[in-house]
Amino acid sequence: MNKIFSSPKIKPVFLLFLLCCVQKLIAQNPAYDSLIVKAKEYYTAKNYFQSAITYNKAFKILGGKGYPEHRYDAARSWARANVKDSVFINLNKLADKTEFLELNVLQTDKAFMVLHEEKQWKELLKKINPNNEVYNDSLARVLNSVYDFDQRNRKKMNEIKNSSGAQSDEYKRTVRMINFADSLNLIQVINILKKHGWISRNEVGRTGNKALWLVLQHASLGIQEKYFEVMKTAVQKGKASKTDLAYLEDRILMRQNKKQLYGTQYKLDQATGEMKLWDIEDPDNLNKRRVGWAGTDVN
Repeated sequence: MNKIFSSPKIKPVFLLFLLCCVQKLIAQNPAYDSLIVKAKEYYTAKNYFQSAITYNKAFKILGGKGYPEHRYDAARSWARANVKDSVFINLNKLADKTEFLELNVLQTDKAFMVLHEEKQWKELLKKINPNNEVYNDSLARVLNSVYDFDQRNRKKMNEIKNSSGAQSDEYKRTVRMINFADSLNLIQVINILKKHGWISRNEVGRTGNKALWLVLQHASLGIQEKYFEVMKTAVQKGKASKTDLAYLEDRILMRQNKKQLYGTQYKLDQATGEMKLWDIEDPDNLNKRRVGWAGTDVN
């Protein structure tokens, strides 16, 4: 994570503010963004080598780093251009430093079909799937639906809140729909956990795997406490995200009226009506506790 957290003199709220600013500046780097757009245009025009070169130019602007989705697209461009070493450089960076790669997506991506007999390809698959897990399409579909059911009404709720306010009848109806959806989703997720245990990204994809955590994140405190150790074990086995576990732990601590550890949780300030960062335990060492988080940062 960003070293902005290392200063002991910075207040927790300001820490989060600075982090957001740094990430925003990176995300809005005009030169980087412009090159990414050009790289995608070259790919669409089937000028794959020029697309790959343009991705590399963009990464140089960030000191040799790039966002995971762009690095993946760069690997696709190099594959189409038949420059295999560069394909594996990009894919191995993703495998080593992020949680971006999805086994099923990678294996079925037509851009990489030419690599399937390569030794490096087999080594890459072994790296991201050391336990030889098998993709379960039927479970993936169920959990993808759970994820969509969880998020659909929450997105609608936020739109209504911004347009009509939290006191409108439509907003209140949507909240009731969310509670209903959460109860149905929880039944499905608990049944899946009892039957299959925690299912990895290799088995159900990123969205399906994320759905397990998301439903628990929106469950009651008692359910969260009950399944926290289950998820913790899943993280140790490489089946769940360390970052997601941190979010769940922070939410449990907040609901227990204790200080959070990772600075992920906000709560409504009844006096001001604004969201306020929940107090953080030992903020000076926040960055150390976040070591090992992976997923969306530049790499």
